[in-house]
Amino acid sequence: MAAAVLMLVLANCQTAREEKNKRLVLPNPKLLRCKSADCFQLWLETPTEPSAIFPKQLSIDMRQNCLYGMTATYDKSVSLADVKAAIDERYGKWAYPENGDAAIPVKLWRVEAERFAIQLSVADKKAGKMNIAEVGTKQAIFIAFGAACSAQ
Repeated sequence: MAAAVLMLVLANCQTAREEKNKRLVLPNPKLLRCKSADCFQLWLETPTEPSAIFPKQLSIDMRQNCLYGMTATYDKSVSLADVKAAIDERYGKWAYPENGDAAIPVKLWRVEAERFAIQLSVADKKAGKMNIAEVGTKQAIFIAFGAACSAQ
């Protein structure tokens, strides 16, 4: 539980910056299905650039002390193409073929090897009215599937 609180505090302290060609930081999917206090590395990798773009907000979903989902929300100044490129850099081989179609608003990856999926979308007016997210922010949802939580 302490790890979850730490993740939320750290995520709110770091915001996206409007800069080109900067490394975009993704949450660590190894946190999915993890329920040990040892599971605390929030970011997928430690950025070396001081101007790395962190999510504006990181929300987590837990069930019985098991983290099974995360939503990384990137500022509206960060382009959808930049977030997609950061995900593709690591998970491109698991991308759905339709991700290349600009007319399809939701992008999907299913990482079978690690048993999680990623959904990328842009918050629309409906999400804004429902106070889910500010219009134009990018949401990368990481969700575990399959096996139950591990102790690692």
